[in-house]
Amino acid sequence: MSRTLRTTLLAAVLALVAFGAVALWALQAQSNDFAFVPRAAQPTLGAVKLEGEKPPPPGSGRVYFTTVGVRHATIWETWFGVDGGHLVPEHAVQPAGESDEERARLDSEAMGSSQNSAAVVGLRALGYDVTVTPTGVQIMSIDPGSPLAEDGGELGDLILRAQAKRVTTIESLRQAVAGVGAERPIELGLHRDGKLLTVETETIASPTGKAILGILPEQANTIESTRDVTYTVEGVGGPSAGLAFALQIYSAGKGYSNLHGQRVAATGTLSMTGTVGPIGGIAEKAIGARRAGADVFLVPKRNAAEARAAGVKDLEIIPVENFTDALRELATIPNP
Repeated sequence: MSRTLRTTLLAAVLALVAFGAVALWALQAQSNDFAFVPRAAQPTLGAVKLEGEKPPPPGSGRVYFTTVGVRHATIWETWFGVDGGHLVPEHAVQPAGESDEERARLDSEAMGSSQNSAAVVGLRALGYDVTVTPTGVQIMSIDPGSPLAEDGGELGDLILRAQAKRVTTIESLRQAVAGVGAERPIELGLHRDGKLLTVETETIASPTGKAILGILPEQANTIESTRDVTYTVEGVGGPSAGLAFALQIYSAGKGYSNLHGQRVAATGTLSMTGTVGPIGGIAEKAIGARRAGADVFLVPKRNAAEARAAGVKDLEIIPVENFTDALRELATIPNP
């Protein structure tokens, strides 16, 4: 073998070794982006239980809630794409300064809020009286540069007091903060992980000069009714299952006759007034709905075009704007 040939072969071997090392690193190393990947939709039966409900009759149909797997993408996936999913920039999923633990906690809080809304909407649609009592203001996002973030406020904290005054609603919090004024000291009473905390911080000025805390607030409530709803949902967070949960409550109360034997997947945030809001990862959720064998997929109206663009076969996409729409659409579905 000539020296030139030996040199060429050695160079080729070294190149293959180097490529293999880079490929192995890229397959294991995490990027800053997130990967959204499909997961099979899950049955709401068992996850949501209406007090006194009876087992579904044979062939009566089922309700499913959809989820999306969200994880840090590998370097390899940023180069060549995600099989069956797509990449989302880090800032769109996890704002600057927010840790994985904080994001998981926020997703858990959002899931709890969606469960409350679903209970209210589902029970009221069945004709039950439901009492909603405001209990405080949940912190769903914090400006990382705000004094509250620097002074110990965290995502998921429940604000119960401001300047020693009881806070039960978003409006009562706004009034308390406005009374203090912009760029002034304020004392907040917080509830976190079963403990009551006091935080000394300062207000900031909004672009219009109003006093604010630099947070995204959400109303926290307690729900009371003559018929209870309980949830057993593990490993899932976020608010997008609200519509599916309410459908399960209503269907259980109707003996599942409203489903006409269909497998019904659903996704969408749900307000206590029954409004269905848009969600993320709709293409992956459409894939997950079909993987579970769903016949129809109820989606927020604003997500319908994207859901259809996913090209999932044998899955009817039905857009809805509110819970009444959803019930009306299901009433027109023929038996399979």
